[in-house]
Amino acid sequence: MKKFLFFASLVILITGSFHGCKSAEETGGNIHLQQGRYDRAIGQFKEAEAKYPGSVGPVSSLAVAYFMKKEYKEAAGYLDKAMKIDKEGAEGKIKGYEDLLNTRYLKWQILYNGSVEYFEDDSKKAVELAKKSLDVTYPEKISQSYSLLAMMMLKEGKVEEAKNFYKKAIEADKNDVEPYINLGRIYLTERGLDEALKCFDEVLKIDSTKIEVYELIGQVYLLDKKYAEAIKSLEKALAITGQNSTSLYNLMVAYYQSKNYDEAIKKGKEILELENVKPSVLTTVYNLMGQIYEAQKDYKNAVAVIKEAIDKGVNNCASYSVIAHAYYKLGKVQESSNWSKKWEDCDKNE
Repeated sequence: MKKFLFFASLVILITGSFHGCKSAEETGGNIHLQQGRYDRAIGQFKEAEAKYPGSVGPVSSLAVAYFMKKEYKEAAGYLDKAMKIDKEGAEGKIKGYEDLLNTRYLKWQILYNGSVEYFEDDSKKAVELAKKSLDVTYPEKISQSYSLLAMMMLKEGKVEEAKNFYKKAIEADKNDVEPYINLGRIYLTERGLDEALKCFDEVLKIDSTKIEVYELIGQVYLLDKKYAEAIKSLEKALAITGQNSTSLYNLMVAYYQSKNYDEAIKKGKEILELENVKPSVLTTVYNLMGQIYEAQKDYKNAVAVIKEAIDKGVNNCASYSVIAHAYYKLGKVQESSNWSKKWEDCDKNE
Protein backbone atom coordinates (compact mmCIF):
# COMPACT_ATOMS: atom_id res chain seq x y z
CA MET A 1 0.00 0.00 0.00
CA LYS A 2 2.84 2.35 0.86
CA LYS A 3 4.42 1.65 -2.54
CA PHE A 4 1.16 2.52 -4.26
CA LEU A 5 0.78 5.76 -2.32
CA PHE A 6 4.37 6.79 -3.21
CA PHE A 7 3.75 6.01 -6.87
CA ALA A 8 0.49 7.91 -6.87
CA SER A 9 2.01 10.99 -5.25
CA LEU A 10 4.87 10.85 -7.76
CA VAL A 11 2.48 10.90 -10.68
CA ILE A 12 0.61 13.84 -9.17
CA LEU A 13 3.92 15.70 -8.72
CA ILE A 14 4.95 15.07 -12.29
CA THR A 15 1.67 15.92 -13.93
CA GLY A 16 1.39 19.01 -11.75
CA SER A 17 4.86 20.18 -12.76
CA PHE A 18 4.36 19.89 -16.50
CA HIS A 19 1.12 21.59 -17.39
CA GLY A 20 -0.41 20.55 -20.67
CA CYS A 21 1.57 17.31 -20.95
CA LYS A 22 -0.83 14.80 -22.46
CA SER A 23 1.76 12.25 -23.47
CA ALA A 24 1.68 9.03 -21.48
CA GLU A 25 5.17 8.32 -22.78
CA GLU A 26 6.48 11.55 -21.29
CA THR A 27 4.78 10.90 -17.98
CA GLY A 28 6.32 7.43 -17.85
CA GLY A 29 9.68 8.86 -18.88
CA ASN A 30 9.56 11.39 -16.09
CA ILE A 31 8.93 8.66 -13.55
CA HIS A 32 11.97 6.74 -14.82
CA LEU A 33 14.00 9.93 -14.88
CA GLN A 34 13.20 10.83 -11.29
CA GLN A 35 14.11 7.33 -10.17
CA GLY A 36 17.44 7.34 -11.99
CA ARG A 37 16.49 4.91 -14.76
CA TYR A 38 17.85 7.11 -17.51
CA ASP A 39 17.94 4.63 -20.39
CA ARG A 40 14.29 3.76 -19.85
CA ALA A 41 13.43 7.45 -19.60
CA ILE A 42 15.23 8.11 -22.88
CA GLY A 43 13.33 5.27 -24.51
CA GLN A 44 9.99 6.71 -23.39
CA PHE A 45 10.88 10.24 -24.48
CA LYS A 46 11.98 8.99 -27.90
CA GLU A 47 8.62 7.25 -28.30
CA ALA A 48 6.93 10.55 -27.43
CA GLU A 49 9.13 12.39 -29.93
CA ALA A 50 8.17 9.95 -32.68
CA LYS A 51 4.50 10.12 -31.71
CA TYR A 52 4.39 13.91 -31.56
CA PRO A 53 6.90 15.19 -34.15
CA GLY A 54 7.74 18.85 -33.85
CA SER A 55 6.64 18.98 -30.21
CA VAL A 56 9.10 20.76 -27.92
CA GLY A 57 8.25 18.69 -24.82
CA PRO A 58 9.81 15.31 -25.68
CA VAL A 59 12.90 16.93 -27.19
CA SER A 60 13.46 19.03 -24.05
CA SER A 61 12.95 15.94 -21.92
CA LEU A 62 15.56 14.05 -23.93
CA ALA A 63 18.04 16.87 -23.28
CA VAL A 64 17.50 16.49 -19.54
CA ALA A 65 17.63 12.69 -19.58
CA TYR A 66 20.91 12.63 -21.48
CA PHE A 67 22.29 15.28 -19.15
CA MET A 68 21.40 13.21 -16.09
CA LYS A 69 23.05 10.23 -17.79
CA LYS A 70 26.16 12.44 -18.21
CA GLU A 71 26.07 12.17 -21.99
CA TYR A 72 26.58 15.87 -22.41
CA LYS A 73 26.99 16.11 -26.17
CA GLU A 74 23.64 14.43 -26.75
CA ALA A 75 22.04 16.59 -24.05
CA ALA A 76 23.29 19.82 -25.63
CA GLY A 77 22.19 18.64 -29.06
CA TYR A 78 18.63 17.95 -27.94
CA LEU A 79 18.41 21.23 -26.03
CA ASP A 80 19.63 23.11 -29.09
CA LYS A 81 16.99 21.31 -31.18
CA ALA A 82 14.25 22.08 -28.63
CA MET A 83 15.11 25.76 -28.54
CA LYS A 84 14.95 25.96 -32.32
CA ILE A 85 11.43 24.48 -32.18
CA ASP A 86 10.20 26.78 -29.39
CA LYS A 87 12.74 28.67 -27.29
CA GLU A 88 10.28 29.88 -24.66
CA GLY A 89 8.60 26.48 -24.42
CA ALA A 90 11.93 24.67 -24.11
CA GLU A 91 13.15 27.01 -21.39
CA GLY A 92 9.89 26.59 -19.48
CA LYS A 93 10.15 22.82 -19.73
CA ILE A 94 13.75 22.81 -18.53
CA LYS A 95 12.81 25.11 -15.65
CA GLY A 96 10.14 22.65 -14.60
CA TYR A 97 12.74 19.90 -14.42
CA GLU A 98 14.81 21.94 -11.98
CA ASP A 99 12.09 21.46 -9.36
CA LEU A 100 11.51 17.83 -10.27
CA LEU A 101 15.19 16.90 -10.07
CA ASN A 102 16.12 19.32 -7.29
CA THR A 103 18.80 21.08 -9.30
CA ARG A 104 19.54 24.62 -10.48
CA TYR A 105 20.86 26.30 -13.62
CA LEU A 106 19.83 23.28 -15.70
CA LYS A 107 19.75 25.02 -19.08
CA TRP A 108 23.17 26.54 -18.38
CA GLN A 109 24.60 23.24 -17.14
CA ILE A 110 23.49 21.39 -20.26
CA LEU A 111 25.03 23.93 -22.62
CA TYR A 112 28.19 24.49 -20.57
CA ASN A 113 28.96 20.79 -20.12
CA GLY A 114 28.15 20.12 -23.75
CA SER A 115 30.64 22.81 -24.72
CA VAL A 116 33.36 21.25 -22.57
CA GLU A 117 32.72 17.81 -24.05
CA TYR A 118 32.79 19.06 -27.63
CA PHE A 119 35.99 21.08 -27.37
CA GLU A 120 38.53 18.37 -28.15
CA ASP A 121 36.61 17.04 -31.17
CA ASP A 122 34.80 20.09 -32.51
CA SER A 123 36.07 23.40 -31.14
CA LYS A 124 33.72 25.41 -33.35
CA LYS A 125 30.69 23.63 -31.89
CA ALA A 126 32.14 24.01 -28.40
CA VAL A 127 32.48 27.78 -28.80
CA GLU A 128 28.95 27.98 -30.23
CA LEU A 129 27.50 26.17 -27.19
CA ALA A 130 29.56 28.22 -24.73
CA LYS A 131 28.20 31.41 -26.28
CA LYS A 132 24.65 30.06 -26.05
CA SER A 133 25.23 29.31 -22.36
CA LEU A 134 25.63 33.07 -21.83
CA ASP A 135 21.88 33.45 -22.41
CA VAL A 136 20.99 33.15 -18.72
CA THR A 137 20.26 35.63 -15.93
CA TYR A 138 22.78 34.37 -13.36
CA PRO A 139 25.88 36.63 -13.19
CA GLU A 140 28.10 33.91 -11.72
CA LYS A 141 27.22 31.50 -14.52
CA ILE A 142 27.70 34.13 -17.21
CA SER A 143 31.14 34.77 -15.74
CA GLN A 144 31.97 31.06 -15.84
CA SER A 145 30.89 30.83 -19.47
CA TYR A 146 33.10 33.76 -20.44
CA SER A 147 35.97 32.11 -18.59
CA LEU A 148 35.34 28.91 -20.52
CA LEU A 149 35.45 30.84 -23.78
CA ALA A 150 38.70 32.48 -22.67
CA MET A 151 40.24 29.07 -21.93
CA MET A 152 39.19 27.84 -25.38
CA MET A 153 40.77 30.87 -27.02
CA LEU A 154 44.00 30.30 -25.10
CA LYS A 155 44.16 26.70 -26.27
CA GLU A 156 43.80 27.94 -29.83
CA GLY A 157 46.56 30.51 -29.28
CA LYS A 158 44.17 33.47 -29.48
CA VAL A 159 45.57 35.37 -26.51
CA GLU A 160 43.94 38.76 -27.14
CA GLU A 161 40.52 37.16 -27.51
CA ALA A 162 41.13 35.21 -24.30
CA LYS A 163 42.00 38.41 -22.45
CA ASN A 164 38.81 40.07 -23.71
CA PHE A 165 36.68 37.14 -22.54
CA TYR A 166 38.30 37.21 -19.09
CA LYS A 167 37.54 40.94 -18.89
CA LYS A 168 33.90 40.20 -19.77
CA ALA A 169 33.86 37.49 -17.08
CA ILE A 170 35.01 40.08 -14.55
CA GLU A 171 32.33 42.54 -15.71
CA ALA A 172 29.67 39.86 -15.35
CA ASP A 173 30.61 38.93 -11.78
CA LYS A 174 33.11 41.16 -10.02
CA ASN A 175 33.23 38.77 -7.05
CA ASP A 176 34.52 35.83 -9.06
CA VAL A 177 38.27 35.72 -8.42
CA GLU A 178 39.16 33.13 -11.06
CA PRO A 179 38.99 35.48 -14.10
CA TYR A 180 41.23 37.97 -12.28
CA ILE A 181 43.76 35.21 -11.52
CA ASN A 182 43.76 33.83 -15.05
CA LEU A 183 43.94 37.25 -16.69
CA GLY A 184 46.78 38.14 -14.33
CA ARG A 185 48.62 34.97 -15.33
CA ILE A 186 48.42 36.01 -18.99
CA TYR A 187 49.80 39.45 -18.19
CA LEU A 188 52.54 37.83 -16.09
CA THR A 189 53.51 35.59 -19.03
CA GLU A 190 53.58 38.64 -21.31
CA ARG A 191 55.65 40.58 -18.74
CA GLY A 192 52.81 43.05 -18.34
CA LEU A 193 53.75 43.31 -14.69
CA ASP A 194 51.69 46.36 -13.71
CA GLU A 195 48.53 44.86 -15.22
CA ALA A 196 49.25 41.49 -13.61
CA LEU A 197 49.71 43.10 -10.21
CA LYS A 198 46.41 44.99 -10.56
CA CYS A 199 44.60 41.71 -11.22
CA PHE A 200 46.19 39.94 -8.26
CA ASP A 201 45.54 42.89 -5.94
CA GLU A 202 41.86 42.78 -6.90
CA VAL A 203 41.74 39.10 -5.95
CA LEU A 204 43.03 39.84 -2.46
CA LYS A 205 40.41 42.56 -2.00
CA ILE A 206 37.77 39.92 -2.67
CA ASP A 207 39.39 36.97 -0.93
CA SER A 208 42.56 37.46 1.08
CA THR A 209 42.86 33.70 1.66
CA LYS A 210 43.80 32.95 -1.98
CA ILE A 211 47.25 31.56 -1.26
CA GLU A 212 48.34 31.14 -4.87
CA VAL A 213 47.96 34.87 -5.41
CA TYR A 214 50.66 35.71 -2.87
CA GLU A 215 52.91 33.37 -4.83
CA LEU A 216 51.98 35.06 -8.11
CA ILE A 217 52.56 38.53 -6.65
CA GLY A 218 55.97 37.33 -5.51
CA GLN A 219 56.73 36.24 -9.07
CA VAL A 220 55.66 39.66 -10.40
CA TYR A 221 58.05 41.40 -8.02
CA LEU A 222 60.81 38.94 -8.89
CA LEU A 223 60.51 39.76 -12.58
CA ASP A 224 60.33 43.45 -11.73
CA LYS A 225 63.54 43.06 -9.69
CA LYS A 226 61.79 44.32 -6.56
CA TYR A 227 63.30 41.64 -4.38
CA ALA A 228 62.29 42.98 -0.97
CA GLU A 229 58.62 43.06 -2.02
CA ALA A 230 58.98 39.62 -3.61
CA ILE A 231 60.43 38.17 -0.41
CA LYS A 232 57.64 39.70 1.68
CA SER A 233 54.89 38.21 -0.50
CA LEU A 234 56.57 34.82 -0.89
CA GLU A 235 57.25 34.53 2.85
CA LYS A 236 53.55 35.22 3.44
CA ALA A 237 52.57 32.48 0.99
CA LEU A 238 54.98 30.10 2.70
CA ALA A 239 53.64 30.96 6.16
CA ILE A 240 50.11 30.07 5.01
CA THR A 241 50.87 26.92 3.01
CA GLY A 242 53.80 25.51 4.94
CA GLN A 243 56.91 24.18 3.25
CA ASN A 244 56.52 23.71 -0.49
CA SER A 245 59.09 23.63 -3.26
CA THR A 246 57.55 26.40 -5.40
CA SER A 247 57.51 29.11 -2.73
CA LEU A 248 60.87 28.03 -1.36
CA TYR A 249 62.52 28.09 -4.77
CA ASN A 250 61.15 31.53 -5.63
CA LEU A 251 62.36 32.75 -2.25
CA MET A 252 65.75 31.19 -2.95
CA VAL A 253 65.94 33.15 -6.21
CA ALA A 254 64.81 36.38 -4.52
CA TYR A 255 67.44 36.06 -1.78
CA TYR A 256 70.09 35.17 -4.36
CA GLN A 257 69.27 38.16 -6.54
CA SER A 258 69.35 40.44 -3.51
CA LYS A 259 72.76 38.95 -2.65
CA ASN A 260 71.56 37.45 0.63
CA TYR A 261 73.42 34.24 -0.15
CA ASP A 262 73.11 32.60 3.26
CA GLU A 263 69.31 32.82 3.19
CA ALA A 264 69.29 31.60 -0.41
CA ILE A 265 71.34 28.52 0.53
CA LYS A 266 69.09 27.94 3.54
CA LYS A 267 65.99 27.86 1.32
CA GLY A 268 67.74 25.52 -1.10
CA LYS A 269 68.54 23.09 1.72
CA GLU A 270 64.93 23.23 2.90
CA ILE A 271 63.79 22.17 -0.57
CA LEU A 272 66.24 19.25 -0.56
CA GLU A 273 64.73 18.06 2.73
CA LEU A 274 61.22 17.90 1.27
CA GLU A 275 59.71 14.63 0.02
CA ASN A 276 58.42 14.02 -3.50
CA VAL A 277 60.09 17.02 -5.12
CA LYS A 278 60.17 16.76 -8.91
CA PRO A 279 63.61 15.82 -10.30
CA SER A 280 63.56 18.88 -12.59
CA VAL A 281 63.10 21.12 -9.54
CA LEU A 282 65.94 19.37 -7.70
CA THR A 283 68.21 19.91 -10.72
CA THR A 284 67.47 23.63 -10.74
CA VAL A 285 67.99 23.91 -6.99
CA TYR A 286 71.33 22.09 -7.01
CA ASN A 287 72.63 24.17 -9.90
CA LEU A 288 71.59 27.42 -8.25
CA MET A 289 73.19 26.34 -4.97
CA GLY A 290 76.41 25.66 -6.87
CA GLN A 291 76.27 29.13 -8.40
CA ILE A 292 75.61 30.71 -5.00
CA TYR A 293 78.59 28.95 -3.45
CA GLU A 294 80.69 30.21 -6.35
CA ALA A 295 79.39 33.75 -5.76
CA GLN A 296 80.62 33.32 -2.17
CA LYS A 297 83.92 31.97 -3.52
CA ASP A 298 83.21 28.75 -1.62
CA TYR A 299 84.32 26.51 -4.48
CA LYS A 300 84.68 23.34 -2.38
CA ASN A 301 81.00 23.44 -1.46
CA ALA A 302 80.13 24.27 -5.07
CA VAL A 303 81.87 21.05 -6.12
CA ALA A 304 80.27 19.08 -3.29
CA VAL A 305 76.72 20.15 -4.04
CA ILE A 306 77.00 19.39 -7.77
CA LYS A 307 78.54 16.00 -7.04
CA GLU A 308 75.58 15.29 -4.79
CA ALA A 309 73.23 16.12 -7.65
CA ILE A 310 75.20 13.83 -9.99
CA ASP A 311 75.15 10.99 -7.44
CA LYS A 312 71.35 11.34 -7.17
CA GLY A 313 70.97 11.45 -10.96
CA VAL A 314 69.29 14.85 -10.97
CA ASN A 315 71.98 16.81 -12.78
CA ASN A 316 71.85 18.25 -16.27
CA CYS A 317 74.40 19.70 -18.71
CA ALA A 318 74.54 22.99 -16.81
CA SER A 319 75.66 21.07 -13.71
CA TYR A 320 78.87 20.06 -15.49
CA SER A 321 79.53 23.71 -16.33
CA VAL A 322 79.20 24.75 -12.68
CA ILE A 323 81.51 22.04 -11.37
CA ALA A 324 84.08 22.65 -14.13
CA HIS A 325 84.24 26.32 -13.20
CA ALA A 326 84.54 25.53 -9.48
CA TYR A 327 87.45 23.15 -10.10
CA TYR A 328 89.15 25.78 -12.26
CA LYS A 329 88.87 28.30 -9.44
CA LEU A 330 90.36 25.71 -7.07
CA GLY A 331 93.35 25.45 -9.40
CA LYS A 332 92.55 21.86 -10.39
CA VAL A 333 92.95 22.36 -14.10
CA GLN A 334 92.80 18.70 -15.13
CA GLU A 335 89.60 18.10 -13.15
CA SER A 336 88.15 21.25 -14.65
CA SER A 337 89.08 20.08 -18.14
CA ASN A 338 87.47 16.65 -17.56
CA TRP A 339 84.17 18.20 -16.46
CA SER A 340 84.29 20.72 -19.30
CA LYS A 341 84.56 17.81 -21.73
CA LYS A 342 81.51 16.19 -20.16
CA TRP A 343 79.67 19.49 -20.49
CA GLU A 344 80.54 19.73 -24.21
CA ASP A 345 79.53 16.10 -24.84
CA CYS A 346 76.29 16.58 -22.94
CA ASP A 347 75.39 19.69 -24.95
CA LYS A 348 75.99 17.80 -28.21
CA ASN A 349 73.57 15.07 -27.18
CA GLU A 350 70.78 17.41 -26.14
